[in-house]
Amino acid sequence: MKKNRLIAILIAAVMAFAMTSCGQSDNTGDNPSTTIITNAQVETVAGDNSSTAVVIKDDVIEYVGDDEGAMKYDDGKARVIDADGKTVMPTMVEAHMHYATAIQAKYEINIADILDPAEMQAIISDFMKANPDLEVYSGAGWMVSAFENNSPTKDILDEVCPDKPMVLQEVDGHAYWANSKALEELGIDKKFATEYNKNYKKNGGRIVVDDNGEPTGHLKEAAASLVDPIKPTYTVEQCKEAIAEQQEWLHSLGFTTAFDAGILNMGDETAENYWTAMSEMARDGELLMRVKGSFWVHPYDFDSFEECKEYMDGWRKKAEELCDTEYYQITTIKTMADQVLEEGTAYMSEGMYADGVLENNDIESNNIWHGKQDMMEQVLEYAAENGLNMHIHQIGDASATFALDALEKAEAKYPELKENRVCFAHCQFINDEDQQRMKDMGVSAIVAPYWAVMDDYYWSVYLPLMSSQEALDTQYPMQSLEKKGINVAFHSDYVVTQPDMGWLYYSAQTRVLPQKMYNFWYGDDPAYHRSTDTAASQDPADNEESQLIGSLKDWSQALTLDQTIEASTINGAKTLNMEDEIGTIEVGKKADLMLLNINLRTSPVEELEEVVPTITFFNGVPVYENIK
Repeated sequence: MKKNRLIAILIAAVMAFAMTSCGQSDNTGDNPSTTIITNAQVETVAGDNSSTAVVIKDDVIEYVGDDEGAMKYDDGKARVIDADGKTVMPTMVEAHMHYATAIQAKYEINIADILDPAEMQAIISDFMKANPDLEVYSGAGWMVSAFENNSPTKDILDEVCPDKPMVLQEVDGHAYWANSKALEELGIDKKFATEYNKNYKKNGGRIVVDDNGEPTGHLKEAAASLVDPIKPTYTVEQCKEAIAEQQEWLHSLGFTTAFDAGILNMGDETAENYWTAMSEMARDGELLMRVKGSFWVHPYDFDSFEECKEYMDGWRKKAEELCDTEYYQITTIKTMADQVLEEGTAYMSEGMYADGVLENNDIESNNIWHGKQDMMEQVLEYAAENGLNMHIHQIGDASATFALDALEKAEAKYPELKENRVCFAHCQFINDEDQQRMKDMGVSAIVAPYWAVMDDYYWSVYLPLMSSQEALDTQYPMQSLEKKGINVAFHSDYVVTQPDMGWLYYSAQTRVLPQKMYNFWYGDDPAYHRSTDTAASQDPADNEESQLIGSLKDWSQALTLDQTIEASTINGAKTLNMEDEIGTIEVGKKADLMLLNINLRTSPVEELEEVVPTITFFNGVPVYENIK
């Protein structure tokens, strides 16, 4: 089965960018020209969508209104663009991605979206032939659904790479897959694994072993960090090259602002080089994005809050040194309320998991803050005292309850926490009561419509883990969050999912995988069939021979077009404290906007999966352009 979407889209994006004529500028906004866009459907995201024209002067929006008024700004030197009735809107905000994924995408093995282990072996073999001198092979992209028992094994890698260490990151970043040579070099043997797994709660991870206690090569959660000593190191210049390519690609997708949720297992030296690269690019006018960064606080890294505070104090000092421009700033503490469902490590309430998923059905074994509940509250208080945002990974419903309990105590002392934009990212399961508490406490929800669809994970990975299909079908609330008045923003969690505007907009409004993605992932494989009909049977007994790729319940959780536009623009800006600068088309705001290839208002929802920018402006300068 061919599912190599990552390679195909990256190549296509780079080629498309190479064929365009793109104005380049430093990111100071020193661009004296005037651009006038007329005959447009202007989505101001500010309450009035009757405007047809926008004028950009230098790096800001000078005028929003009708065509006649806009043309008064034409001094004979202005660039005038006829939008031909298509949509002009703010550029999008990627509210949670791992920006350093650029390094993996450029230099490492990529097996994203491949479900056939033999095909993975072929890609790995080709990479090894092209890079014979590497001492260690590293990469990313595998999915648990590709393997028997949803768990990769070292022997698959040993067949193609027996003599050198190889370590591959899971697509969601929550596990690593290692070959025998890597395990040997890391000292991960039966004895080590036994001792490590005895301290699962303290360590925050687990080494998967076979019936004889031998490590299989699957390293879950914090155990993934065991590979750090043998990970390749990338220089500052290599990081810069990767970042530059990635921002061109993001521009082609309509993104000019992003939240960087942190570096996933790249080793300390590469991490330092990445931060240096981002800082220097921002200072030198080479970072043509607005990036808000974070530093991680994990409970299993500290035995006391005193240790944690010393670490956070050090990061605040580092942030001041790295972030002396408006384009790259580290503003946020990133932490985890739990881990992920596919690894069986999400913190779920009683009765949500199927019997046997957890050892002795011990739900608290998935509470990574077990015994350290006070530390979560203290970290929240630290954020309030120091003007930092809090960005909390949240998957299971019990993790939402736990995090809100801690926040409730912290907000009693520091009401300003509501102003610091506490966010839950991912939001896979949240009960109705806790959704209301989120609203009352001012917590934003950062959701991924890409995931709020039915795919092979639904049937092969998630359903076997859950106590019932009814329990599973409570996942990924969106509309109920909107109705409660919660600020809802969008993310891809890249490297987990490649951001794609068409996929994002289509799935947000339908909770169905787009036809283009179905074709790319599943093609004509008889093991799957696609339907947008909500009456199509979702009974597992009717989907044994051919699994439905259809509408994800609860269908009423789908968003409207207006909600979708807001979630991808101004709501994301709010999570980053940037709503006064970007996210709407208003006079005086930064000229971060784009012209699309269609009119969002008049195009049927089926056509939304093909929406792309034709021009992307950052600070008033076209950083991507593909007008035919």
